[in-house]
Amino acid sequence: MEFKCDKDSLYKGVQSVEKIVSTRSTLPIIGNILLEASKTKLKISANNLEIGMEVFIKASIEEEGAVLVPAKVFSGIVAKLPDTEIIVKTLDKGIVKISYKQSNFNINGLSPDEFPTLPKVKEGKSVAIDAKLLSEMIEQSVFSVSMSEDKYVLSGVLMEFGKSQASGDTSNMRMVSTDGYRLSKRASKIPGNISFESSMIVPAKALSEVSRVIQADPSGEVEITLGGDHVAFKYKDTLIVSRLIQGQFPDYRQVIPKGSETKISMNNKMFLFAIERAAVIASSSANIIKLEVKGGKMHVIANAPDVGNVNEIIEAEIRGSERSLVAFNVRLIIDALKVIKEEKIVLELSGPLSPGLMRPVGGDDYTYIIMPIRVAETSA
Repeated sequence: MEFKCDKDSLYKGVQSVEKIVSTRSTLPIIGNILLEASKTKLKISANNLEIGMEVFIKASIEEEGAVLVPAKVFSGIVAKLPDTEIIVKTLDKGIVKISYKQSNFNINGLSPDEFPTLPKVKEGKSVAIDAKLLSEMIEQSVFSVSMSEDKYVLSGVLMEFGKSQASGDTSNMRMVSTDGYRLSKRASKIPGNISFESSMIVPAKALSEVSRVIQADPSGEVEITLGGDHVAFKYKDTLIVSRLIQGQFPDYRQVIPKGSETKISMNNKMFLFAIERAAVIASSSANIIKLEVKGGKMHVIANAPDVGNVNEIIEAEIRGSERSLVAFNVRLIIDALKVIKEEKIVLELSGPLSPGLMRPVGGDDYTYIIMPIRVAETSA
C-alpha cells in the first residue's frame, strides 16, 4: 500500500476516528486505526465494537492495500508533521513508512484481516435531516442521559420517528432522554413525509460523535438509516455506525405535567446568571437552591450555614398562583438553560413536591422536566 496526501487532510481524518478508539479493551486490535487505499480515496476507520466510524479523504493512491496502525502512535506523529505532502507506504515485515520532505518515521503495522468490519445497516428505513437541526436536537437531549451503569437503558437517547401519540404534538421526530432526576424532550417537524413509525435507543456517546462531526462543517443533510440492532449516520465523507441499546425506555409522556399552578416567564440569560451566582453558595450545601415566587417576583435562594446565603430577585411575569416555593438541584437547571437558544423561557410549577417544567416562550419544540428536592421549608 502506498498513498500521498496533504498533512491537514490526513490529520483531520485521523483525529475524527481516533476519538472512538478503545484504549481499555481486552481486544488489543481495536486500539488500532485501519488505513485502506483504493482508487482515488483513502478510507480511515476505527471500531470499538459499540461505535464504528469511517472517514474518506482525498489522496493520490500509488498502490492499493490496507494496514492497521496503532492509533495513539500514528495520531501523535501526524499531529506533529509539517504542512507538506505526506507519503505513507507499507514495507516488508509489517513496517509502515511515513515520509515527508527528507525525513521519515517507521512504525510497526499489523495485518487488517482480524480487524472488525462495520456492520451494514440496510433495513430500508431512512430519514434525511438538516445537519444543524440534528446537532441542535442532540445538544438539547444528550446531556440528560444517565451515567449510572445500573440504568443502562437510560444511558442513551430515545429517537422516535413518525406521528406522535401525544395530544397537540405535530412533530414527526423526537429525541428524549432522562436520568431519573430530569427529562429532556426535543421534537421537530422534519420537511418531507416520514412514511414509517419507529423508535430506537441510541448510545449518548454515538450521538455526541455525530454532533462533533457536524459542528466541524455544519452544512448539508445527515442520512439516518435504521436497522434492527444498529443505526447508521452518513454525513458527507463520514459514516458512523452504532449499536443500539436494547430494552424498554420509560413512557416519558406520563412524566410531563398536564398543567401547572404557576407560570413564570423571564429572560433566559438573566435567569441563568442569577442561578450561576447562587450556585457558588449552593455548591457548599448539596447544590440545593430554592425558587420562591412572592410579591410578583422570582427569588433565587441558596443557603449554606458554613458559608453564607444569597437571595437573587429576578423581574418576571407571573401567571397563576402568586406564591410558590420549590427546591431543585442547581446543576440540573443550569444544564438546561445553557442549551435553550431562545431569549425568554417559562418555568411552570405546581407545588413543592411536583416536577417543574421549563420550555422556551412561544415554542413547544423543547420541554425540560426537573424533579424537586424535598427540604424542610417545602415539606410542611
